[in-house]
Amino acid sequence: MNIKFTVLLSVLVLICSCEKKNFADDILKMQSRPIDLTTCEGAVCYENGEKSTYTCADSAYRLIIYVDSTSCSPCFISHMYDYEEAVEKFDSAGIRTLFIFEPSLDKMEDVRFLLEQQAYPFLSVIVRNGRFSSANPHLSSSSLLHSFLLDKENKVIVVGNPAQNNKVKELMLKTVIL
Repeated sequence: MNIKFTVLLSVLVLICSCEKKNFADDILKMQSRPIDLTTCEGAVCYENGEKSTYTCADSAYRLIIYVDSTSCSPCFISHMYDYEEAVEKFDSAGIRTLFIFEPSLDKMEDVRFLLEQQAYPFLSVIVRNGRFSSANPHLSSSSLLHSFLLDKENKVIVVGNPAQNNKVKELMLKTVIL
């Protein structure tokens, strides 16, 4: 019985170690080149429920929250209020927050409708036809790594979700203040 337990525990530790290594590798890959935001230029965006066209902001730092086609975009939108506190802090520190949605075609209208109806005070861009992910093949496929801070050259400098992890939020703010 003890041998089976030891083997099972060893396998679990090995799996967890491999997962951490994969995340580390994914983050290094994300940092290997700048994030291409040109695919967002001219895309439909919403802020406070108002529809407009996106143009790159002049902010030196950007927090990107990326929701890809494999995620449930409508589900994510229904919980965007979780980001209010973090976004307010980042705005006051000069960090522009940008939610990038790349929904599947069958969810496109739902995403537009919800962003208009929910009227969140966040800049939310809808990118069509997989253009954002195609322009950024170095992004991780893991949604856990789809929140990241960019510097003025669009290089990834911190990865993590500041709405779900206060340590990540503080690290992002300290990075900008330094």
